[in-house]
Amino acid sequence: MSAKNFSKKSRSYNDGASQNYDSNLSYDPIKRESINTENWEEFVSYYRHYIDEFAVDILGLKLYPFQRLILRAMAKYQYSMLICCRGIGKSWLSAVFFICAAILYPGIKLGIASGKGQQARNVIIQKVKGELAKNENIAREISFPIKTGSDDCVVNFKNGSEIRAIVLGNGQSGDSARSWRFHYLLCDEARIIPDDIIETILIPMTKTKRPIAINHGEYEKGKVIFISSAYLKTSSLYKRFMHHYKKMIAGDPNYFVCTLPYQVGVDAGIFDEDDIMSELEKPTMTKDKFDYEYRGVFVGSSGESYYPYELTAESRTLEKCELEQPKKAKSEYIVVHDVATSTATEADQAVTTVIKLKPKVNGTYTKEIVFMKANKGLTLQKQRDFLREVIHIKFPNTIKLVIDSRGNGENLPHLFYETWEYIDEKTGIRTEFPPLVKDDDDDALALKGAIPFIRAVTATNQYNNIMYPYMKSCFEDGTLRLLVASEQTDQLYKTNEITAEEFAVYIETDLLIQELSNIKQMESNAKNIVYERIVNTTKRDRVTSLGYGLHFIYEMEMDNKLNANRNEEFDILDYLYIS
Repeated sequence: MSAKNFSKKSRSYNDGASQNYDSNLSYDPIKRESINTENWEEFVSYYRHYIDEFAVDILGLKLYPFQRLILRAMAKYQYSMLICCRGIGKSWLSAVFFICAAILYPGIKLGIASGKGQQARNVIIQKVKGELAKNENIAREISFPIKTGSDDCVVNFKNGSEIRAIVLGNGQSGDSARSWRFHYLLCDEARIIPDDIIETILIPMTKTKRPIAINHGEYEKGKVIFISSAYLKTSSLYKRFMHHYKKMIAGDPNYFVCTLPYQVGVDAGIFDEDDIMSELEKPTMTKDKFDYEYRGVFVGSSGESYYPYELTAESRTLEKCELEQPKKAKSEYIVVHDVATSTATEADQAVTTVIKLKPKVNGTYTKEIVFMKANKGLTLQKQRDFLREVIHIKFPNTIKLVIDSRGNGENLPHLFYETWEYIDEKTGIRTEFPPLVKDDDDDALALKGAIPFIRAVTATNQYNNIMYPYMKSCFEDGTLRLLVASEQTDQLYKTNEITAEEFAVYIETDLLIQELSNIKQMESNAKNIVYERIVNTTKRDRVTSLGYGLHFIYEMEMDNKLNANRNEEFDILDYLYIS
């Protein structure tokens, strides 16, 4: 038999290798025919311009009209920004665009960077490998296997193109990504990528032309695509959004920006509107959060806000929460509890705040909010037991328990006026703790072993006129530190690097910030300065819990300064907070 019958190509056809997408031979034509070069160039040029039609006609994907519009915009503009609601499929659509570009532009290098460590890899792992690579038209173009390692996550194509996910490095410094060069770059979850990283590291990656463009002297620019949900108007993403928007409406042909609220998904049949609106009923959802996660709206504080986002955002510097104090801890803690007992959906919540104190040489403190938890429907006895465990077991360095004693809280301090037993579940050891009494209840001190540990708070207008301005001054002078936004720890939670209980503390801090933005200072009919809610349906349980603790710390600071200045001239007016 002739040796030509055993050629590599004929054998691959007979063995079925040409249909095996894991084999590079599948990319070779079974029967080579001459082609009309001009027609082929016209074909490719058309689909490069109308890339959505390529996805539908050639790859066989089913796209909604809004998806086709977005794909075409990505192909046309040098800088695109898409502000999308949750669940609308922004990462999937980005993966579709990159696959189309990889096929239509041989040798192109496509990069994915993300504000979340795992998110960039997830585009390749979940969207490309997990979904799109199962399409036989796409699979025929890919050189398998798809690599998904943390240091090498890449999809290679048989025409020399590649899609690669890059890691920005520890703390998102971007140092580990400096050496990469891409022709197109996707910034996924762009609101979490620091602006200086975008400007100094990511955008410069796209300045290198493709070799074929250099060889032919063709004009070609790289592309940068920003995809994210909306966020606060204080964020760098909003500034970039407005820059893109102003460029676009001024007629700059290089910029495109749009928002895709949940209504787009409803119209397409992706969402059920009732399901989306039910998100507003969740206890962790606020109007502001719903606006930026589902409506594609950048949220800013009302002009009336006493604590605008611009003020509070700077305080979010703490990386780690504390479910209990560290071993061998020297710092002291203040535990604060705003009381509520109702189980009704619209009722207040009982909120516990733990404030870590770091003394300063001038007698003041840096205040770190390391723990916050909201409970609904707990009886006073259960709240007592919860607080006992917090101050004795989890934060034994606690020096004061501050309790709201108005209304439902009036009887809670008295539940501490007896000994309390704790049984260690691991060892079975039983420990008895002494009675804790209010620090102004002289009669209660007659109880054997009683400790004046509880500060009972009844907030008056005079009390509030110290509490709210002092809280604002703590934001202004940087002595109040809060946890970073939950979005920055979301990936840690999803990869089990932090627990659900820890992640919940970051969410509580988000809610605190939103409650603060809803506080306004106004003059009452009686000409008194009062602090009210701008939107009355928004609660302020977290604000008052924090405020009661800060008021007590203010008293501590006043005492420290008075003691330090006993032998010096001292003016009490220097330390009063008058609004």
